[in-house]
Amino acid sequence: MGIIAGIKAQATDRIAVKSGATEVSYARLSADVDAAAKQFRSQGIGPGKTVGIRAGPAANGHSYANWVAHLAVMKIGAAHVSMTDAAAIKASLQAGRVDAVIGHFESLIDVPPTVRRIDFHADPAAPAPVGDDSPNDEVSAVRLNLTSGTTGRPKFIAWDSAMIQRRIEQVADSSLINADTRLFPLLHLRTTAGFRYPLAVWAVGGCVLLPQANKGIDRDREALAPSNFIICSPPQLKERLAATKGEWPNREQRTILLLGGRLPAATRAAVLERAASRLLVTYGATETGSIAIGEHDIIDRHPGAVGFLRPGVTVEIVNPKGEPVAAGEPGLVRTRSDLMVTSYDEGGAAPGSGHFGDGWFYPGDVGRLYEDGLLAIDGRAGDTLNLGGWKVSANDLEAKIAAIPGIRDVCAVTMQLPEGDMLTFGVVCDDDLDLADLRGRVHSMLSKSRRFHVIRLPSIPRNAMGKIPRALIASQLAALYGAKQKSIANA
Repeated sequence: MGIIAGIKAQATDRIAVKSGATEVSYARLSADVDAAAKQFRSQGIGPGKTVGIRAGPAANGHSYANWVAHLAVMKIGAAHVSMTDAAAIKASLQAGRVDAVIGHFESLIDVPPTVRRIDFHADPAAPAPVGDDSPNDEVSAVRLNLTSGTTGRPKFIAWDSAMIQRRIEQVADSSLINADTRLFPLLHLRTTAGFRYPLAVWAVGGCVLLPQANKGIDRDREALAPSNFIICSPPQLKERLAATKGEWPNREQRTILLLGGRLPAATRAAVLERAASRLLVTYGATETGSIAIGEHDIIDRHPGAVGFLRPGVTVEIVNPKGEPVAAGEPGLVRTRSDLMVTSYDEGGAAPGSGHFGDGWFYPGDVGRLYEDGLLAIDGRAGDTLNLGGWKVSANDLEAKIAAIPGIRDVCAVTMQLPEGDMLTFGVVCDDDLDLADLRGRVHSMLSKSRRFHVIRLPSIPRNAMGKIPRALIASQLAALYGAKQKSIANA
């Protein structure tokens, strides 16, 4: 059964969406999708067309209008890409990927005249639209997943309708969701998890909680309380824990699933004390689907543990020559699965961190695989900083510095300066944190002969999965450092 047919098959009075005080039944969701599909068809959208979707106000893409537009485009069998953030808009338009853009255009001033604009709104509080019995062409639908990892080079990875369905079924097979699920998706809609988990919840008759407000933590407060299942990245979870006090309502009934990074031990302790009774970690890729999943206690075996291998998945850890290493030893991760795509379109860019080779996908991670199937990720291959032959794990340094009181976020990079490469830490910290004292603490963590810089930042940019784009940050920090040195010289 297709996604749209599955939504129509649910009991019509069940609640499919809750946004603030507004509850949307499956019957109303289906009617809104049918009406939107009729509108889009009338404006020339159908199989063979590719549309960018940017509807509704929510910063992470999970607005009611945006989801109605996505479902409607899938119903009529067109291809789509979620253009719900600046990176997606720029990459999609520059690559010439779209024939039309659906949604609101205040921030889409660079849409070329050759791309059709279709204004679209969907208000669940408005009177229900007249139903539409137009045919369901979902079998032709394609999703273009825009992903750049930590490289900043966009890749478009296509899922046809069969692959979309199989990715949704993999979520259902994990036994994490059922008809009583109230999902709050913190991960951006344009990420594969942010896309497939809501669809999977609707497939089993559950409810998806959508924020109403536009920005910030206040956007999330109304959806946190009723949720019993949250998907998010570790930085997102850490941010919400810091912004809320005391125990979250409904903690005993809540499961939180982390995607996209390590689970810090301190975050785990705070979650189990205040936010959820169950905390899981998982690992996967747009190219391969979910690879591993595990309970929170696996990080006691290795700080980068991400779970046990799923059925239908093969993982090998290899040395630079492509030769498998012994169980528990570090090396490059390569994987293949029953859900693996076989190629991607780089849109003219050189290959990024992930690549295919000899029937395997190489995600660009360094990891370990133990004899019992536990997978641990030490970090990205690019997370090992090389400073004149001294190699150090950026993740390990960041974990140590993040534990210092007053540090809210941190990244470690190699800053390329005229006088040579320099280990540099960008920190987001409390205003009253003494940087001189912080430098002393950092110095005690390193060999006494190692030079480094600490630069205070207002925030640290991350991609849609919460990962740090180190090359971008290193270049930005180098520019800040150069401007500061020039100012000193001219003083």
